[in-house]
Amino acid sequence: MMKASKYLIIIFVVAMFTGWASVFAVENSQQPSHIKEVELTPVFSHSASPIFYPMRPEYIDSFERDSLYPWTTSGYTWGIRDTTDTYGPDTALTGYRYAGVPDTDVVQYLGNQVGYLITPVYDITGWSALYISWDYWSSFEGAATNFDGGIIEISNDGGVSWVQVDSLAEGHLNPTYDEQLAGTGALGTAWAYCYSTDPDWVSVSSQDLMALGYVSPGDQVQIRATFASDPMAAGEGWFTDNPRFADTPPPDLQPPLIVHTPLPDTTDTLNNYTVSATITDDGSGVDTDSVYLHYQIETGPVIDVQMTGMGSDVYEADIPAQVYHTDVFYYITAADLAGNEATTPVYNFEVTNARIIIYDDGQPWYTPSVTDSGDGSFVQFSFSDVGIDSGQLHQVKILFDKAAEFDLCIYRGTAGSPGELIDSMAGLISTGYEWNTIDITDLNIHMRDEEPVVGFISGPDTIGCIRDANLDYGSRMWNYSSGAWSPGALGDHMIRLKVIPIPVPGVQETFEKVPVFSLRQISPNPTRGNAVIEYQLPATQKVSLNVYDVSGQLMKILIDTEVQAGAHRVFWNGRDERGHSVASGVYFLKYEAGEYTATQKLILIQ
Repeated sequence: MMKASKYLIIIFVVAMFTGWASVFAVENSQQPSHIKEVELTPVFSHSASPIFYPMRPEYIDSFERDSLYPWTTSGYTWGIRDTTDTYGPDTALTGYRYAGVPDTDVVQYLGNQVGYLITPVYDITGWSALYISWDYWSSFEGAATNFDGGIIEISNDGGVSWVQVDSLAEGHLNPTYDEQLAGTGALGTAWAYCYSTDPDWVSVSSQDLMALGYVSPGDQVQIRATFASDPMAAGEGWFTDNPRFADTPPPDLQPPLIVHTPLPDTTDTLNNYTVSATITDDGSGVDTDSVYLHYQIETGPVIDVQMTGMGSDVYEADIPAQVYHTDVFYYITAADLAGNEATTPVYNFEVTNARIIIYDDGQPWYTPSVTDSGDGSFVQFSFSDVGIDSGQLHQVKILFDKAAEFDLCIYRGTAGSPGELIDSMAGLISTGYEWNTIDITDLNIHMRDEEPVVGFISGPDTIGCIRDANLDYGSRMWNYSSGAWSPGALGDHMIRLKVIPIPVPGVQETFEKVPVFSLRQISPNPTRGNAVIEYQLPATQKVSLNVYDVSGQLMKILIDTEVQAGAHRVFWNGRDERGHSVASGVYFLKYEAGEYTATQKLILIQ
């Protein structure tokens, strides 16, 4: 009897293995050819302990089924999604399925939510390496924001504790996270995938996580995708497919990684503008003949220039010098030897001597400042904050909350509420949740010893201005509602003004010729860690520009090299030599070029 029972148990277990194998072996016939079909055969158990996969060299899942099981989910629920759903990835593969959050067909996910998609427990006994890879598609709040997003976490103790993979965005994942989150949601300021990838899926692969110390041979491993949204949510969600966990590197699914620091506005009208990028590919390698710079001058044709390899994965190409007040747009493309292509966003800088006046801290906050049609947000600007007393109003930059109609209005500043209307531009259209630039040079507004009040009035569909999280310039922030002005806001309006300096009559403007050494303006000052420091040289010279605290301790070396003659800009992000944020307080910038020395005070507000 005992022998018969033993055989029945064996038959039962084999049957259950066969059933689970059939679940995980289902593959859509139109799956990408690089996905290898592998059956997953978990050990079946009626107990409450987690299902785990015994030792094997590779695990692949395609989610081509009706349930996520044996994956688990908690919080904001993940579920099986497919192309019949109204929202999410739009593919041509009929019935193609994937895991997604939210798991319902909604216009946009809810705010203040956290959701986890958790793998079964993998037994990696005998493994000498661990590589993970997967595909993801995302539609987060805005095209390129850092409010909502997702991270990848790993546990080496069967899910008791979790560690974020590549938490410092050091390249353990390729591509690694987009940006640090703004701190308004459950993930705080963690690095995360927080930019929309619509309409394309993105393939992610890792380095050897065992060699990096995340796990060890013999561990019981779980991996989870963690999605979080802050109070104001406005996207379709986060979706993942084709996860692979193996002791061998994944196939080369990744395009090259392009790392580039965008060129800032410049006053240089004499020298070409060198675009430099570091381009790497951990798979098949970069196709060096495929690396191109594409640039456009104002609204002219797009010019394609092959970038030159400079060694150490650095590629460079030049944009020709331009005259004052010229907008330049550019982007970079590259491909690897396997044919995977990468493209950067389109960057923009202006050749101009205009000074930009900034009062916001550069960090958008999720709450817009306008709710009703006919209301508006305004900022009162002081030319003296950028070292001039007169100028021509050149450009206005506004970070709107969406695409809609608005009127740009410019008033005279007074000791009380804004005074008379100087000029306006009606019926303008915002391009959406991003910085919008409005050129107002043609309005020919020249001001001297006055403070313009610049902003917008919402059109019939209402439109909002994004604010930063703190009100540091309350006396300069104005709201217009129901025909009346009121000062202040919950945070500084993200409205900026560019002003072209106008020389005092009888005094020759010398900014282009730069005949003297000079440490020019610092803006904004006070700053929240986005200070722009301008200096000029009459001849090529060794330059030293350092940041010191009040005790004289060196905090940051900004420049210590030979610099060509001309006007230049350098940026300080409020961090020291080790990359740590320094405390709020007074700091000093010391500028040395040959025998010339200058010092200026900078106030940092963190």
